[in-house]
Parts: sequence; C-alpha cells; structure tokens
Amino acid sequence: MDKNDMMQGLQDMTKKPEKEAAAASPAKTTEKVKVKAAGRPREHDPYEKTTVTFPAELMGKLRMLCLYDGRQIREVLEDALDKYINEYEQEHGAIRVPPRFRDKK
Repeated sequence: MDKNDMMQGLQDMTKKPEKEAAAASPAKTTEKVKVKAAGRPREHDPYEKTTVTFPAELMGKLRMLCLYDGRQIREVLEDALDKYINEYEQEHGAIRVPPRFRDKK
C-alpha cells in the first residue's frame, strides 16, 4: 500500500454520505443572529482576569464555603491572598511591585 492509497482511504473515511451531510447543514433563514463581539475589558474594571486550576476536592470545599457565606469565589480567594501576602510581608518585608504590574489605567 503506497502513500496515495492511504491518503485516499483516510479521505473516504471522513466523508459523510450525502443524506447525512444535507441533514447536518442548517436550513438557510433570513433571521439575523446577533453575535456578541469580543472586545477589550472595560477600563473602569479594577480586576485582572486569570485562570487557575485546583484539585477537585479543594474546589468543592471552596464552593461550599462560598455557599455557606453567600460570597463569590473571587471574594473568598481575594481575601485569602490578601491575608497570605500580608503575613509574608510582615515576615519578609514589603513586596515591591514594578510599574508594569500595577493597576492598569
């Protein structure tokens, strides 16, 4: 079996029968769909976004704490980080933050 035969076999496997292809394609309508445009964050928002991952057990406990306290996850994490940083600075001195990491204006 040469390379061309293999490629042809792969292409044949990925093709949908005509009936399935017709059923899968949406019917054309004249209805306009409003698409939310991606844009810049609002300038008055003092928060920076980031993504973090946690073990499932820890995340479950965090969610339960938030439910018990009626607070958002962001608020609980912000308080915990503030407490950690304050304790660190008391032991090691103030953390200097370069201008590029300060509030965005």
